[in-house]
Amino acid sequence: MLVLSQLSFGFCCFSGGQPKALVFLAYSPYWFQYFKGNNWTQVARDLELIKLMGFDGVRIHYEYVVELGLVERLLECTQRLGLKVIWATHATYWNNKFPTRDFPNETIVQSYKAELRIIANASSKYSHVLYISVFYPIPFPAVAGITYEECLQRISSADFNDAIKDIVAYVKSFGVKCTVESEGIPRDFPVKFIENADGYGIQPFSTRKDDIDAQHILDYAAYFEKSGKEVFIGEYGFRTWKPAHHWDFGMVSCEATKAELIKQYFEFASSRFEIITYFAMYDGDGGWGLVNDDGTLRLSGWSASQWLHSREKMFETERAFNHLVIGVIVEAVAIVIIATFTAVTYKRTMNPSTHNSRMMRIILGSFYVNRLLGIRLDILCP
Repeated sequence: MLVLSQLSFGFCCFSGGQPKALVFLAYSPYWFQYFKGNNWTQVARDLELIKLMGFDGVRIHYEYVVELGLVERLLECTQRLGLKVIWATHATYWNNKFPTRDFPNETIVQSYKAELRIIANASSKYSHVLYISVFYPIPFPAVAGITYEECLQRISSADFNDAIKDIVAYVKSFGVKCTVESEGIPRDFPVKFIENADGYGIQPFSTRKDDIDAQHILDYAAYFEKSGKEVFIGEYGFRTWKPAHHWDFGMVSCEATKAELIKQYFEFASSRFEIITYFAMYDGDGGWGLVNDDGTLRLSGWSASQWLHSREKMFETERAFNHLVIGVIVEAVAIVIIATFTAVTYKRTMNPSTHNSRMMRIILGSFYVNRLLGIRLDILCP
């Protein structure tokens, strides 16, 4: 029985093969809530669609969710659907609400903490929330109106990094894991590591048109892997057109190319990271989205869903095969044990004076061995 239990444990551990990466879809509830009215029904449908498409989780962009009272609703709905959650948050964002170059003044930090308090406190009650992600508020020169040298000076300053460390500690005080995320390419904007962060999110959008730019993803990740902490892809996607004020990242020629590249990205990234994300479900500002405004899937959405469901079928087939292998091995070991037990006890019963009593013990022993093995087989091979 000891041999059986050790053997079955080893095969159970091996049977999963390479760990399954969690694939998230970035989603902004305000897409309908803020711009199209307070429409919770639409948000709930979006979350259901994300689940139906095959995603493991949703990366929720936190804009307006606190002021619209959506935090608990979002957490309850995602829990019911079986979607894991990562919150994407930032103290400032491209000069929205506060000028990014002013971070970390007290007004910005306290306003940020007030929203984080609502999100972190609610999230602490739900085990399906994996992380709250805190962005480095990098004052990009083209947006902040400062020089590149001034930008580097700010993000390397003690005040800047101490403020982020304090914000991370605040989130973690609620019992929720907190990661730090950078939008800046490390070779251009080398941010400092935050000691108390639980991991790092990266946004390695392709720098080459019609290409997943795999080496760029690996180089981006390598910078943060030096911290010794988990690195995952916080955002990565493709867009079919570029607004005038944006950088040339993630560009593709057409929707068909985007659909093909999404599968390549999923295949490549899921083999190297535990958590990956596609940006985004909806986004009219560049055509990133997998879903049209009316809730129908774009060609890229169908492509993503097909890959996710094919992956799930592959895992189901692998699990079924491994159960079969375990069952055959356990049965073979059981036969060897019974045969050995019978042979040994048979030799001992050759003494006529004890023949009858020992034969009775053989019969009873064989009965109990078969019962025990039968129970074990039921457990291992349902």
